Amino acid sequence: MRRSAVCSAMLLLVLVLITTTLMSVPQAAAAPDEAPAAATLQAVSYVQVAAGGTHTCGLSSDGTVYCWGSNLYGQLGDGTTTKQLIPVAVGSLSGVIAIAAGYYHTCALLDDGSVRCWGWNQHGQLGDGTTTDRLTPVVVGGLLNTVTLTAGNAYTCALLTDGSARCWGANWQGQLGDGSTTTRLTPVVVSGLSDARAIAAGYTHTCALLNNGTARCWGANENGQLGDGTAIRRLTPVTVSGLSSAIALAVGGAHTCALLNNNTVRCWGNNVNGQHPSLCMD
Repeated sequence: MRRSAVCSAMLLLVLVLITTTLMSVPQAAAAPDEAPAAATLQAVSYVQVAAGGTHTCGLSSDGTVYCWGSNLYGQLGDGTTTKQLIPVAVGSLSGVIAIAAGYYHTCALLDDGSVRCWGWNQHGQLGDGTTTDRLTPVVVGGLLNTVTLTAGNAYTCALLTDGSARCWGANWQGQLGDGSTTTRLTPVVVSGLSDARAIAAGYTHTCALLNNGTARCWGANENGQLGDGTAIRRLTPVTVSGLSSAIALAVGGAHTCALLNNNTVRCWGNNVNGQHPSLCMD
């Protein structure tokens, strides 16, 4: 009996030692695409986000840009065309203060007032004087003193410190505002626009908010999205009728909305899906 008890005690001691040893063995490091990915997501402090057609980009508090999603045309800016399911840093880019995402392209405003773009470039929407897709950022030619950016379907616009604007890329509906329907591979002046404080690009129409609370729009107008009371395409800016106290603008595919200083909203253009219901109107 005593011998059996001793054996049992020894067996228990061996089990305890084995368990203790196993618990003290260091755990294997997580695979590079597991724990570190989650840590990266948590570590970034974002101050702005921009959503394109099938990709998203975020601007971090340290001026770095991260993108994720579809990358068919290099719109993530990481030097590849590989889809990314987690944020990746845009290569060779720092000192960014604002970003804008088009359908398949992305642009960034730097703290020196210059602009970089990358991704799809079939219509010159990157502004580098070519129609070559770019997998990493390239300089937008001849553009300085930029204060804000907006990206449309296949074109881009920039607002400058003097209240004027420049646009480049696709122009088949006059969305660049230079009085033509000619595609532009580098920035051109938006005709007759001054004293603007904000700019917004849609599918093929563009609008600018002026300092006096009025707005100007140009480009496609088949649904009245320019707000001038007609359905006539405009190649240069026209005044939005009856709008005088706007403080912000938003442009959709074929409709436009303005936030007024009394916290109400006015919308115009395509309304087939109720984009501007009666609660938004006078």
